Amino acid sequence: MKVCLVGYGSSNKEMVQFLMESGNTVYVSNNKALRPEDIKFLSEKGILYEEEHSTLLESSELAVVSPGVPPNSSASKIISEKNIRYTTEVEYAWMNIKRANPACIFVGITGTDGKSTTTSLIGHLLREAGYSTFVGGNIGIPLITAPMNLQFYVAEISSFQLYWGKRFCPEVSVLLNLAPDHLNWHTSLEEYYGCKISMIDNTLSSGGLAIVNQNIKNAMHKGKTIHFSGEMLENSYVNFEDRRIKVMNDFLNLKIYSEDTVSAVIACLNLGISENLIEQGLKSFKPLSHRIELCGNVNGISFYDDSKATNVHSAYNAYLSFRGKGYAALLSGIPKNEDLTELIEEVRNFSKITLVFGAMTEEVKKYPLDEKFVFCNNMEEAVKIGMNALSPGDSIIMSPAGASFDLYQDYKERGNHFKNIAQRFGGDS
Repeated sequence: MKVCLVGYGSSNKEMVQFLMESGNTVYVSNNKALRPEDIKFLSEKGILYEEEHSTLLESSELAVVSPGVPPNSSASKIISEKNIRYTTEVEYAWMNIKRANPACIFVGITGTDGKSTTTSLIGHLLREAGYSTFVGGNIGIPLITAPMNLQFYVAEISSFQLYWGKRFCPEVSVLLNLAPDHLNWHTSLEEYYGCKISMIDNTLSSGGLAIVNQNIKNAMHKGKTIHFSGEMLENSYVNFEDRRIKVMNDFLNLKIYSEDTVSAVIACLNLGISENLIEQGLKSFKPLSHRIELCGNVNGISFYDDSKATNVHSAYNAYLSFRGKGYAALLSGIPKNEDLTELIEEVRNFSKITLVFGAMTEEVKKYPLDEKFVFCNNMEEAVKIGMNALSPGDSIIMSPAGASFDLYQDYKERGNHFKNIAQRFGGDS
């Protein structure tokens, strides 16, 4: 079969070897110049490529579309006009794993915020309970790299992946929350929400279990659905039906993680994990990098890296978790056509100072502000000003609310820069 990888992103790179070993003819169709190392790799493999979507894509029988390829792209137009079958790395891997290992169970996690933490937590709880488990997907580990003989596969799934992979159907689906996001990619808010809900529909249609935030009225579908809320985590206990699960983990007890913790506990209870093993797993879980990660303390001031908060909803919940405590807020990055009103109000009322830099500057200036808002040239200047405004016991929180691509390669590079600044300040103190 002639298979074309559309967009040569990180997820599709792992597909090359798999597809070739399966006897397919593989092409690559990109929308920009490939890196020299990518060209070298493809040439060594004998794979034809194009740096503008054209004849290779047009001649293909199956398109494996990178999640970054938007609906209004030239690739999307070609796929539609030529009636080319399409899928994603996640969907393709899922089909192959289920074909080889039909007894395995897939758990899919989607939503606007909290996907990575919830995915990692469910995977951690299953592994601690003794099950062979793969954790990957949009979290950064391609599903195509997973062994095919495991008991569980826990996958973070983005709206982009669900747009291009409409058949993906896990046995258990978790829909954490919905809020406006990626409106610079999706054609409408309805399309964005629809992509998320589609996974729930697939699971319920096949007789699986859906775990859905009770606030999502549009997802109140027929079938085996459990509705949850963050309020079910109270005083370090998850209260579900007649069970109380102790959460002996300060990180997971933060308000921002209540939905993640509750949904993960419910999922694992329904997968047959005992209360005792869940409690042990919760206790040993470590926070993810760049997600409200305590990364330093300088002169009694704590540094929190929340670079993964690339949308307004996520940043708002992060700052909400620090309400009543002294902190400096750092906002930055590329806005996603979201309303910042609620976030601006939160930091105006509860931060000691709010520092803004990068592409976010012009967006924030559209809102009513006061003297608390200070515009900076870069992150280092923002941190320096923030430190001068704080006292021992306070925190400086980098929860930016925007994508990192204005100044950084990705959110990880942005978070690491913040950590490096904290280390340098610590060395100067």
